[in-house]
Amino acid sequence: MSIVLMVTTLVAACTIALAVGWKLRVVCISTIHLLLACGYFRLVMLVRLEKEKKKAYADSASYACEATSAIRTVASLAREDDICSHYHAQLLSQGCSLVWSVLKSSTLYAASQSLQFLCMALGFWYGGTLFGRHEYSMFQFFLCYSSVIFGAQSAGTIFSYVPDFAKAHHAAAGSDDGEKVQSIEGYIEFRDVHFRYPSRLNQPVLQGLNLQVKPGQYVAFVGASGCGKSTAIALLERFYNLTLGGIYVDSKEISLFNIKSYRSHLALVGQEPTLYQGTIRENITLGTDRDDISEDEIVAYCKNANIYDFIIGLPSGFNTLVGSKGSMLSGGQKQRLAITRALLRNPKILLLDEATSALDSESEKFVQAALDTAAEGRTTIAVAHRLSTVQKADMIYVFNQGRVIEAGTHSELMQLRSAYFELVGLQNLGEM
Repeated sequence: MSIVLMVTTLVAACTIALAVGWKLRVVCISTIHLLLACGYFRLVMLVRLEKEKKKAYADSASYACEATSAIRTVASLAREDDICSHYHAQLLSQGCSLVWSVLKSSTLYAASQSLQFLCMALGFWYGGTLFGRHEYSMFQFFLCYSSVIFGAQSAGTIFSYVPDFAKAHHAAAGSDDGEKVQSIEGYIEFRDVHFRYPSRLNQPVLQGLNLQVKPGQYVAFVGASGCGKSTAIALLERFYNLTLGGIYVDSKEISLFNIKSYRSHLALVGQEPTLYQGTIRENITLGTDRDDISEDEIVAYCKNANIYDFIIGLPSGFNTLVGSKGSMLSGGQKQRLAITRALLRNPKILLLDEATSALDSESEKFVQAALDTAAEGRTTIAVAHRLSTVQKADMIYVFNQGRVIEAGTHSELMQLRSAYFELVGLQNLGEM
């Protein structure tokens, strides 16, 4: 609204100046395009500097978070001083880059202000010259001069918002653009998907990945480490943008969906469950933004995840504190709470990224039973290292160097006696 008002003021001022004294108006207006050009280049420069500043903050903040989250390891190695020194060095480097950012920004701002004062000086000089020649009266001179100059100043104030434009450019990354997803059937298709991580552009991860998952199917991704299984899950969650190809859900490319709306139909259970300091109830209800969650729903999902009996056996039940990152719970208990949280979202697509690989045999049995229950009635994709957990899958895709080299059920792939058969042999599962 402010920008519209500024533009309107400038147009009105120019119109008045044209009616009262066109000569002075032409001279003053001829310099305004320089002011606009300077403001444009300032916007471009500040957007670039904002990116650099954001990256500098991200690096130092990430290092600090990693150090504090692993403070026991740091303390056990007696490296506290080294960590502080390295963090201090990062802050100094960041400070130097910010000094240059301020200098560049100040220089460009001074240039735009100088052009504004140049307009005023030129207009006053030429207007005074016309008045001295008796071509303009005092009324004409001041009316024309003040209209054009004040109008130019009003337009120039647009560029005082340039830093905010630059910040808004980055804040818009989490915008609400895209098609709202009301419902999902769960049909998934990867079409000639290629991908490289932004930090390793010379190393392809997925190279022409093609696969299909039908609604309600339980599908497993297996293969050697680094073959692209978890990357495919990350791309389906839209954590990264594809290099080439497309991922489709219900025959629509997921890049067209509103990301928040799309993710509301998905749930991810990873290898390392993330719990937050608080109660068991708070960690479970974190899985949804609904305000009308009933106690019966929470109890039902806890039973499905094989964690209810453990919770009610605690003195405080659902109000038991889990500690920082769930430190008061075992790995299997944390994993089952993560499954409960995922089920509370009632997702149509359930993604399991090596959800049992870090558990012992006893914990794996309980968690696997919970996952089997969770998979009922929804499309499920499981990335598995232990092949014993996916032998009942409706379809198994064998990955190798970013491609699918085999596909079929467990028995079908065993009969092929190829890549999957070799993986099974390595895990001594030939008798399954």
